[in-house]
Amino acid sequence: MSRGAAHAGLRWYRSIYGKISLFLFCGIVVAYGLGALAGWTLVERSLTDSWMRQARLNAQVASFTIRSIYTDIAITADQTGQVTGIVSESPIGDDDSVLATGFNPADVLALAANQTKNPVWLFAPAEDDARSTERRIVSIASSNGTNDHLRIVFPDNMPSSKFYVGLAQIGDQQHFIASLPVKTGSGRLLGLLVSSIGTADEIFSQKDQVITRSLLVLAAVLMVIGFIVTIGMRKFFGPVPVLISMLKRIAADDTGRVTPYQHRRDEIGDLAQAIETLREAVVERENLREVRQVAREMEHLAHHDSLTGLPNRALFNLKLEQAQAKLKASGARFNIMLIDLDRFKAVNDRLGHAVGDELLNAVTARLSLVLDSHDTLARFGGDEFALLQPVKRNPMLEASRLAGLIVESLSAPFAIGGNSVDIGASVGVACAPLHGADLSELMKHADVALYGAKAAGRGRFRLYREGMVMADTNPYALMKDLEGAIGGGQFELHYQPIFSLTDDRQTGYEALLRWKHPERGMIPPDHFIPLAEECGQILELGKWVIERACRDAATMEPALSVAINVSPLQLKSMEIVDVLRRSLERHGLEPKRIEIEITETAGISSAEVIAVLKAMRKLGLSISVDDFGTGYSSLSYLTMLPVNKLKIDRSFVHDLENRHECRALIAGIVHTATSLNLKTVAEGVEDEVQLNLLKMCGCNFAQGYHLGKPRPLSANAGIRHLSKAG
Repeated sequence: MSRGAAHAGLRWYRSIYGKISLFLFCGIVVAYGLGALAGWTLVERSLTDSWMRQARLNAQVASFTIRSIYTDIAITADQTGQVTGIVSESPIGDDDSVLATGFNPADVLALAANQTKNPVWLFAPAEDDARSTERRIVSIASSNGTNDHLRIVFPDNMPSSKFYVGLAQIGDQQHFIASLPVKTGSGRLLGLLVSSIGTADEIFSQKDQVITRSLLVLAAVLMVIGFIVTIGMRKFFGPVPVLISMLKRIAADDTGRVTPYQHRRDEIGDLAQAIETLREAVVERENLREVRQVAREMEHLAHHDSLTGLPNRALFNLKLEQAQAKLKASGARFNIMLIDLDRFKAVNDRLGHAVGDELLNAVTARLSLVLDSHDTLARFGGDEFALLQPVKRNPMLEASRLAGLIVESLSAPFAIGGNSVDIGASVGVACAPLHGADLSELMKHADVALYGAKAAGRGRFRLYREGMVMADTNPYALMKDLEGAIGGGQFELHYQPIFSLTDDRQTGYEALLRWKHPERGMIPPDHFIPLAEECGQILELGKWVIERACRDAATMEPALSVAINVSPLQLKSMEIVDVLRRSLERHGLEPKRIEIEITETAGISSAEVIAVLKAMRKLGLSISVDDFGTGYSSLSYLTMLPVNKLKIDRSFVHDLENRHECRALIAGIVHTATSLNLKTVAEGVEDEVQLNLLKMCGCNFAQGYHLGKPRPLSANAGIRHLSKAG
């Protein structure tokens, strides 16, 4: 092992301050240990003396109580005044003493125990052992009123005829007692008056508690002293390892920390100043290196996309200017291509930005495989790319070949994070100088060609041709406008009333989305909803519709409900359930007042959609199938989906009067719904005849222009009756 490695592995207990700290700490532990041992010995003696004093005092109190009752007895005492025995010519507590005093022995002992706060017994020699030299002594009365004939045994054959203080076995327990012998004047033993200060377990527990507490105090003192010693040693010897660490940091090019201890006026301070001088020299060298590196990185960041590493718009424009200069100087032609990824925003919104970023990197990698080494691919931002292609011979032929390869390569699915992602690309091409020599003009023409590719159905390329313009009805242009419409407040909800055909009363509204374009006026939903679904805006738009409909419903009559249309894309995630829950809570709306309308699609019976619909029902919402009979024509899904209503499509209602087939279909739908315990709603009611025929078919609810046109909330007021509808 090298010397440096040995230093790096040095443990604290091998350092100078560690060894001294351990030595001091061990000395303190030994000293305190000896002191504690002596202290515990003194404590034990003190406790024993205290028990002895207490026992003698209890004997004094018990004898005084006995003498106050039995006045014919006397006591013996030593020179200190301690009672050492009781003199009586007759046994204490016999029948004669009870008759003479009126007290039985248990009552007298209870009085004594009340004074000593501990048990008191009266013992007498057992009758069966009257002739033995060492008679068995048993209790004849106790302070608790029971007479269990407990035997008392003294340690080490201590004679019972003498005054005794200490441990003795009474029954099955050891007690610390004071025993007063009761004798006749001639010295014959009549019994014992025994008072306890507690069981051995109780008094030894007190001793254990004292020792335990002293141990805890000792441990705490040692910890504090150890801490103080450690801090003191660190203060004395701490600078040495810190300065060694500073040298190691400088050797590893880590110079961000100023050397400490330079203020000390000793050898440590001189060493610290020398190390600081070395550090400053290394810092100066590193600063020069970092300035050069930062300059290179700043230049790269200023001209490249941070995600893909491709040139950005600034560098691409610089490359265009260089290509334009070559065109003017030597006639070197070039093509400009604008590439827009199809359906990228939908992927980004559905799978998340992390997957979107990974997809952009995968697109970059795939495009690099079809490009020539002289081509310049740049990313303008989002899903927009640009390409500068130097022309070798035929600009349009070379542009068509490369654009076709780009479209083809990006049409294949991408495997991103366990997901198969299908996007595609649209490409617009402008050739210089064929389509203009001015760079802004060329970029504009390439953009127009890109719009043309988008309008033609995406997944293709278009070369700019003379006279090509950006059409006002171009779906791609409308899609671009759609991105800012939500934040710009261009959407609004109109409400069409729904009536019950049972009692002709209004039951609610259907919320219908309208786009009030600042330039094109009102745009029908069938024009912008498919675009919103294609570009992924439908998720954000759906959240706005739910929030606005719940807010408006909270201002309506409590008896009115609001039906909200949702896109199949919204039903692929549980997020819509959370959006509904938050909106209901925010506006204090009962869930039963919101109805969710879903459309018939091939994926309506998928497991993920059913799970979302069940979560909606669990929340308390009702669910209806919109345009029933025109979509995914399989009745089996009705038994799988947790729906409440079927909305009969307007195409059946329109010819209800003239075609018996429509009447038969509606009657069949109503019959099917009734058998499945579902309600039916007829859409598109335009006259009174249709209304009456729907009633005859048994339809439950109806809506249409005859009953009420979609209007803003301010134009709808209160609950209406069919006789007042319109």
